[in-house]
Amino acid sequence: MLESLEELRVFARVVEAGSMSAAGRALGMPANTVSRRIAALEERVGVRLLNRTTRSVSLSEHGRTLLGPAHRILEAAEAAEAALRRDREGLSGLVRVGMPSVLTTDVLTALRPLLLANPGLRLEVAVHDHPVNPVSAGLDVVVMGGALPDSTLVATKLQDVTLVLAASETYLAEFGVPRTPGELAGHRTVDFRTYPPASSWSLSDDRGRECVVPVQPSFEVDDGRALVDAMRAGLGIGSISARVIRRYADLRRVLPGWEGYTFPIFAVYPASGQRSARLRAVVDALQPVVV
Repeated sequence: MLESLEELRVFARVVEAGSMSAAGRALGMPANTVSRRIAALEERVGVRLLNRTTRSVSLSEHGRTLLGPAHRILEAAEAAEAALRRDREGLSGLVRVGMPSVLTTDVLTALRPLLLANPGLRLEVAVHDHPVNPVSAGLDVVVMGGALPDSTLVATKLQDVTLVLAASETYLAEFGVPRTPGELAGHRTVDFRTYPPASSWSLSDDRGRECVVPVQPSFEVDDGRALVDAMRAGLGIGSISARVIRRYADLRRVLPGWEGYTFPIFAVYPASGQRSARLRAVVDALQPVVV
């Protein structure tokens, strides 16, 4: 029975990851071991569950039939084990969390009470500034903004973030304070590096007016904390959340009547994560995060 549960666990993770190698990284086992577990399961049930190519795998019709019951079986087994563990020692074990650099302070502050209340719970943090798939990255949950990388993942919305403009007091004293969006054209700007590069900022005010301002940043970076550092160093006007601006006394909001675009922040994790009590506790603890 235990061997069958392990084969089902490997099968479900391969489906989530999309390949044997990615599933192996997530499970901490060699890809050939993953392949043998899948082969043993297929031999046990007598049908092919996965269609294999050199680069990826996909569900067969029989595999689709098995996937739902497999998730329910694994969920019931892990829930029972988690309940026994909680009764004995509270939440424990490792949760691997990915987050953007600019959100580390808010996320870790939100998780502090959970860690203090559960001494056996451990966090391993990976800081990133581009969307990543938690399965292929070997993470349990990723805090990210914008579009989700994979529709098979589960996403819990944490907050909406609206970007505003800001600059350092040093920059504004030297180059002046823009009074209208049109005056931004005469200022130096800093921005987060995107592909393709951003060539304009879209702004709107509380009366519903919209304005698209052409920009050609003099400094671009793919790290959110470095972007804040560039603004504080007086390199130019940048776009960041109001929460971050309030954290630094040397940053001042620019064009306070205008805002940039709004995007959602999610906690993203594999479907199998719903069976983990410690992962659910981490996601629940992130709910009050305001960025």
